[in-house]
Amino acid sequence: MAFALDSITLKLGSIAGTGWQTDGVVAQLHWLRNNQIGLTLDIATLTLPDVKKPLKNIKLTCKRTEYSLRKIVCARANLHLGGDLLDKPTVNLSFSYYFNSQRIRFRLSELALAGGKVSLQAKSAPSGWQAQLNINGLDFDKLLTQLGTFIDLPLEFRLGGSTRLKITATGDSEVRSVSIDGQTTGLSFSDAEGSLAGENMVVKIALKANRKNISSASVKKGGIKRGGRRGPSDFREREGERTNEFQVQGKLTLNRGELLVDPVYVEIIKDEPVTMAVNLSWQPQRLSVHKVVLTHTNVITLQGTGEFALGDEWAIDTLSVESHKTSLKQLYTHYLHALLDDDSQLPGFEMTGVIKAALDWNKDNGHAVAWLDNINIEDSQKSFGLKGLRGKIQWHSSATHLPSHLGLSSAYFAEKIKLGASMIRANLSGNHIKLLAPWYQPILDGAIRIEQFSLANLGEENTSWQLRGKLYPISLSTLSAALDGPPLNGQISAKIPSVSYRNNHLEMGGELRMGVFGGSIVIDKLSLDNPFERIPELKAGIKVSKLNLKTLTDITEFGHIEGQ
Repeated sequence: MAFALDSITLKLGSIAGTGWQTDGVVAQLHWLRNNQIGLTLDIATLTLPDVKKPLKNIKLTCKRTEYSLRKIVCARANLHLGGDLLDKPTVNLSFSYYFNSQRIRFRLSELALAGGKVSLQAKSAPSGWQAQLNINGLDFDKLLTQLGTFIDLPLEFRLGGSTRLKITATGDSEVRSVSIDGQTTGLSFSDAEGSLAGENMVVKIALKANRKNISSASVKKGGIKRGGRRGPSDFREREGERTNEFQVQGKLTLNRGELLVDPVYVEIIKDEPVTMAVNLSWQPQRLSVHKVVLTHTNVITLQGTGEFALGDEWAIDTLSVESHKTSLKQLYTHYLHALLDDDSQLPGFEMTGVIKAALDWNKDNGHAVAWLDNINIEDSQKSFGLKGLRGKIQWHSSATHLPSHLGLSSAYFAEKIKLGASMIRANLSGNHIKLLAPWYQPILDGAIRIEQFSLANLGEENTSWQLRGKLYPISLSTLSAALDGPPLNGQISAKIPSVSYRNNHLEMGGELRMGVFGGSIVIDKLSLDNPFERIPELKAGIKVSKLNLKTLTDITEFGHIEGQ
């Protein structure tokens, strides 16, 4: 007696694993001709971790599955997914498995999601696997709306735009390489505070990452700490230990749009895109940036390297950043204008000239340098301006042998107060500033000469400074004309003795002598306590000699007095 078995139905009920569970699982097999079978798998519900509600009415159907001792192949299958996660509930797929070689091929196509299409191709063998994911026309806003019914999303973050993306990956027991290539158009986003936002952006990305096994890892101790302290044993030489490292090269291009990273706002146009090219290595506890170049076309280019310790507590071990020669006009137009003019009463500025800057930082020292070449600045109201600003300004965290110098061809303020050419030389070290040579600054038909100046502990409670200088005679007729005041005669001049400030106490050593209104004013024993508090205390001795009272009353408009 012979029996013909046409079909099998397996009611598996519930199947559960760590964090997931299926219910109402039913599998059906139908034997067909020519070594073919029909497969149907029904799942009533699928519950996944961190998903607010289960996926329902999942059905996988392959009407004709070819099987033999060598392989099993389904050239055309359908996956049905109930609910509103997908735009269309049915997805086309195919798969095959070869028993001897243990090769698997899988293909999913035309998955309709968030206004776009998603396809996936993958193959696997004992030697490794590879996969390619293609996303076309995916709408971020729709995607977040659809995903939001299943998982919790940050409601305060807004994201919009449409993306085209191609992702390829290879690996074995681990991911070995990843390649990402794509473009997003109409990208818009913002956080809850509005401090990070973008509008109508066009973004291109091209990135490749490859895993490399290295035999040892060396991480230096110390660094600029962020987020807490590191113990001395957190990073050490680990000889003989194999560590996974990803080497990453990529390029990100912003072709159009508006970007706000508060307080910096920039509008990007097609002819002046922003690009960022990176070459870096990543390990679980370390990030090495071999080279990063950020370019805003025709505006500014920044180039840098760095070593960063990662983990729960991260630190900057080394950082080096430098800018190429940059047009100050372009820099102001695209970046500084928004910084200086936003929510302020400052007028607009016209700026020209070239600037270049560099920063080197490590756990022991920091060094910043700026080179200025023929800088010209003038405000739109013509109340302030300077010409021919040039020189080198540098700061070091500890070294005291790196001088700065800054020269000026001319300047003016309050419209008519003119400054002549000058040069200042100083040393900026840590929180200290010291004048290296007397600074002579012509003003109107006189001059100010600072013989000595030093400042210590800048930004701290025990800030202190010392100053000594001289005011060369300035004619009162020139000064009154510059200030649009009544015409005056005579001169004003002064000898400034040593003035010091320490511990909230300002004190003048010697006498301050001023020649004014045809006579003189001598101030001695001057001291000022608590100068930055509500009621400061001033003490001084003042001697007035031979002032021209007519000149004085002409200025004050307090009646008319003559004599001395």
